[in-house]
Amino acid sequence: MTKNKGKLLEKLKEKKIMKTSEITKILGNRAGIGRMVEAGELILLGAGFYAHPSMDPFDAAILVAGIYYPYGVLSNVTVLSLHSLTDERIDIIDVDIPRNKSIRNRLIKAHRVPDAHLIGIEKIAFQGYEISAYSKERSLSEAFKIDPNGPLFFKALKRYVAGAEIDTQEIKRFDDILKTDVLTSLSQELADA
Repeated sequence: MTKNKGKLLEKLKEKKIMKTSEITKILGNRAGIGRMVEAGELILLGAGFYAHPSMDPFDAAILVAGIYYPYGVLSNVTVLSLHSLTDERIDIIDVDIPRNKSIRNRLIKAHRVPDAHLIGIEKIAFQGYEISAYSKERSLSEAFKIDPNGPLFFKALKRYVAGAEIDTQEIKRFDDILKTDVLTSLSQELADA
């Protein structure tokens, strides 16, 4: 077991997260997994996933969503946090998926959306992987849908104005398709600045 445990720890350091089935293949059985968790050599994320002990559980959950569910797109408050547009606490990873797909994993809250709304997707480098997430501009539409006149949206908008190149054409495009009104609030924010 010690040889296999060393092999597992090397692989986990490289991959950062693994499924129970992947760990079992290396260890030869499931018996040692619980002992490794108790010893602090593995972090149990839940729902059949484990992380290297150096990983932040939130980052590890994002990797689970991005790696094991590649048809999903990080969305809602999760993507706002990823773009540093909010500092809200996140208990579950939000992912938008096509209506014909499903995700059953308690680490992830899947939102089935029409294909026409799966726009503004970009690949983001995260912890050595490329994961799908909405762009900053598309993320503002997410904030508007969640909290159109509230602090979540306005904080995200202020952070966007302060830290990004402003792309009003993209924002208008997302407003038209998603039936949001980010551009009006952005214009007011720019006028006040």
